[in-house]
Amino acid sequence: MQLRFFLVLAALGFGASGLAQSLSFGLYARLSPDYLTPTVEATLPLEGLELNARFQREALGVGLGGALELGPLGRLSYGARASLGFAGWGLQAAASGVFGPVAASLEAAYSNTLRSSLWVGDEAEGGLKLGLGGRYRLDGRQTLGLQLGFKNSLAGVASGSGELSYALRRQETYTLGLGIDDSRLYGLLGWRGELDEAGTLLEATLRAGQLNRLEAALTTPLDEDLLNYLKLRLTVAYPWAATLGVEAYGFRVDAGYDGGFSLWLRYRLSFGGNE
Repeated sequence: MQLRFFLVLAALGFGASGLAQSLSFGLYARLSPDYLTPTVEATLPLEGLELNARFQREALGVGLGGALELGPLGRLSYGARASLGFAGWGLQAAASGVFGPVAASLEAAYSNTLRSSLWVGDEAEGGLKLGLGGRYRLDGRQTLGLQLGFKNSLAGVASGSGELSYALRRQETYTLGLGIDDSRLYGLLGWRGELDEAGTLLEATLRAGQLNRLEAALTTPLDEDLLNYLKLRLTVAYPWAATLGVEAYGFRVDAGYDGGFSLWLRYRLSFGGNE
């Protein structure tokens, strides 16, 4: 059954490849509970917009996104997505913009099941989720940031979060901050900078206190033309959870642990156009 499903998706994907901007084929596996599914993702330019479709064994999703260039005023990006599966359904919308020294983002999502059941790789949460973020550039070196969030789970449990940060950019960027997530207080320390003349970039953020999480991302060019990059991503949290991602030459591997192990293998074909 799973093999026939995958062959149907592959036929649909290759049939659309003449129009698609990119096409990704993958295989996702999870232990505890056992779950195995092929995945297919496709993007299609559509008169200044980007249409995307996502398929897995028991769910599918469609999305639409775009951007408005406002000249000297700034830039606005927006997108929306709907997902439907045997487990339930979900809706998501997001917008972000840069207007002079101000950058802001807004996101909203609702699903009547866990979002990870509608698309592997999404968060294992359901219900209502709202997020608001903003940054204000004080000058060329200093930036203030604010993140606010609200969640109402499927069980009706509400929680909020907030984070205030200050970033100082010299040759590297240093970030300090304080936050609260569902009554858990923590401090924030971040660093971003280049490690060598080739342009290897490292970004790391540590949140420590009543909430503990380390996030790090490393990007390094694989050729002199800067057409291919090696991307490494690591997240470690306590209570124990971790994710590790590796991406290069169109291949991507994501491994995770959150009480159960998961592995997601993908390969992306690009057919030109703006990514």
